[in-house]
Amino acid sequence: MPTDDRLPFLSALERKVLWLASWTIHHANHVRESDDSLKVGGHQASSASLAAIMTALYFAVLKPEDRVAVKPHASPIFHAIQYLLGKQTREKLENFRGYGGAQSYPSRTKDSDDVDFSTGSVGLGVAITSFASMVQDYVHAHGWGEERPKGRMIALVGDAELDEGNIYEALLEGWKFGLKNTWWIIDYNRQSLDAVVREDLHTRFEQLFTAMGWDLVVLKYGKLQQAAFAEPGGERLKQWIDSAPNQLYSALIFQGGAAWRKRLMDDLGDQGDVSKLIERRSDDELSALMCNLGGHDIASILEAFEAIDHDRPVCFLCYTVKGFGLPLAGHKDNHAGLMNEAQMAGLRAAMNIREGAEWEPFEGLEISQDELQAFLAAVPFAQQAQRRLTAARIELPETLPIPQQKTISTRCHGLDQSRCLGEPARHLRTRYDARPLPRRAHCFGATLGILRHGTTLRTRHRRDEPFLAPRRDGALAQPVRRTLDSDRHAL
Repeated sequence: MPTDDRLPFLSALERKVLWLASWTIHHANHVRESDDSLKVGGHQASSASLAAIMTALYFAVLKPEDRVAVKPHASPIFHAIQYLLGKQTREKLENFRGYGGAQSYPSRTKDSDDVDFSTGSVGLGVAITSFASMVQDYVHAHGWGEERPKGRMIALVGDAELDEGNIYEALLEGWKFGLKNTWWIIDYNRQSLDAVVREDLHTRFEQLFTAMGWDLVVLKYGKLQQAAFAEPGGERLKQWIDSAPNQLYSALIFQGGAAWRKRLMDDLGDQGDVSKLIERRSDDELSALMCNLGGHDIASILEAFEAIDHDRPVCFLCYTVKGFGLPLAGHKDNHAGLMNEAQMAGLRAAMNIREGAEWEPFEGLEISQDELQAFLAAVPFAQQAQRRLTAARIELPETLPIPQQKTISTRCHGLDQSRCLGEPARHLRTRYDARPLPRRAHCFGATLGILRHGTTLRTRHRRDEPFLAPRRDGALAQPVRRTLDSDRHAL
């Protein structure tokens, strides 16, 4: 199988993006001068789970006409990518979450780099990609903007972000109108702000998206895992991975290779081939194997993204680890957790970054700066100098003419208020009662004919009073139900 020449560059850039995002947050909380010493915050773990996916997207897959809604908590990854592409400044990264600095969540109005959709309100950035795609189809259907190619509208979604109800409204709306050119990439790290997600949630996502007419692509296993599954005993290891509860898997990721070995040998030991498969690997190698999920394997990600050769909507369900590559990976409380000074020093050493050179774009990478700069210059996404476009200002008159017509009408369930302009509104009449009702009568109640009882306007009824149902001849029917004495109570 031929080797993709891009992989060494993309792997190096993934490391750099992860470092810059983590350092940007650390700098804001522990290095930058502060008058009140309050925690500025940030999401190092939530950013880390998308580092590989966003590296593959921005440095290999995206074209200038594509538009991306980045999940709010991955903002530092986005800013780091823009920094490497020359569209973000060091000064704004140093002032992350400060006045005038890079924003905590991508913002079209406050960020100076190339934000396509503001996603500060969780869920809204996801849904807007569907409607943006439908607007794009509308524009092209009317013969406008034909000189510009259609782009893909892409949302990077946290698994817990799919709790938002407006996302499902957008799914149904897209199904109604034949949604096209839309990708939703789910960061399925199985951890949210306050919990590990429910077991088998992925099956609900799969059923939902396929029912709405989307293509579903699942990225669960990376290349290391796929190779291990092909070894003797590998199928048994795969069965263990598939059946492991989310809480257990996350805890073992945090505990590391020795914990993986103990648990796997407890569950799979003395089973011949699978035991040998485990024993052939060191603790570090075993940890790397078990953490090699599809959403962190750039080769697998590229294969999945670049295999799409149609315009149908696609959902990519990408298994990831929250905090991948960081000391707090898999920890149950890592959502808004921050690495301390010692942890950051350990990460700096692992990344081969010298103190004082934390902001250098190519510090600590094995590929030369010239080679990396040449690779970045050829990135498809960066071939259009300006992606954010502006339109000519439309001057509005001081007053707008009011259209005139002889008759206006408001009809609601049999109520008719048709009248000529200037004529006072008539009393409302129902189809069941020739007598006028007061205009304050509620439309629904007036239509049913249940608001009039004698000469009194009823807005509610006691449980021990009859519920009067209308008849088409205008008379009131006999009581539908009368409450038993034992059921009565005072209102």
